[in-house]
Amino acid sequence: METDNKHKYDFLLTLLEEGDALLCIDARRETVDVPKAHKTDPALNLVLNLNFRRPIEVKEDGVFVTLAFGGRPHPCIIPFDAVWAIYEPSMKKIQVWEKSIPEDLDLSGLPQAPAAPQAPAAAPAKTKPPAGKPGQKPATAKRDRSHLRVIK
Repeated sequence: METDNKHKYDFLLTLLEEGDALLCIDARRETVDVPKAHKTDPALNLVLNLNFRRPIEVKEDGVFVTLAFGGRPHPCIIPFDAVWAIYEPSMKKIQVWEKSIPEDLDLSGLPQAPAAPQAPAAAPAKTKPPAGKPGQKPATAKRDRSHLRVIK
């Protein structure tokens, strides 16, 4: 087993023992078997859990599992060569194999791991209270809600 594939295998098993594991795969590879609608996705995310109704086989060469896509089951074959990242939903544990990331993939739209909190460099500067009438609530900045839609 190649070293990277061995690390992918070990890391996936570790996450599955704890709960959910998400695989980022290049579904365009010939050896990957996913539904035709997803076959052109270089960053397909698949959720795996040992408590799924159908069994999951994690072998040294890949993952063999039947997953539901749009409510329809599909037997999937996911070789570790196509896996370029594995993480758990809260992204506290994440592993990326840079050599496996597709060269033409734009990573700007993918979720990022939360940044580690940093200690403040110096004590915060004292600020003046907002101007206004006594007893009046201070004005707050409006939140951008342009991404929300009204559904009737």
